[in-house]
Amino acid sequence: MESNYSGWYSVRDECFYNESELVDRKAPTEAEVEWVAKEKSYFFKLSAMGELLLKMYEEYPEMIAPKSRFLNEVKSFVSGGLRDLSASRTSFKWGVPAPDDEDHVMYVWIDWLANYMSALGYGSDNTENCEKF
Repeated sequence: MESNYSGWYSVRDECFYNESELVDRKAPTEAEVEWVAKEKSYFFKLSAMGELLLKMYEEYPEMIAPKSRFLNEVKSFVSGGLRDLSASRTSFKWGVPAPDDEDHVMYVWIDWLANYMSALGYGSDNTENCEKF
């Protein structure tokens, strides 16, 4: 889904931050931030995944490790509501172009995910590792 995105952006962190996350007008990592107003972006509809993720955690609690420390924390975070994630930028040209829209460059974490999936055999005849992981 394409929409506009605005927010505090850290070039060093390659990350947008909410106003509530800033400390003395800096990122939590102490990196400088700048206001980006209405940049077009494609969004990953993470907000629609909350119930599916919670169901997966119930059925496959071993996917969160170590369970004793993180399972309740992750479930609580997801239960609090997930926001859609900006997945592309239009303010620079280096990077992987978005499919069917060369005005957008995909965020690296989208590119990495595709690499991990293809390394596991996604889209090939050998899907054993993809199904396992």
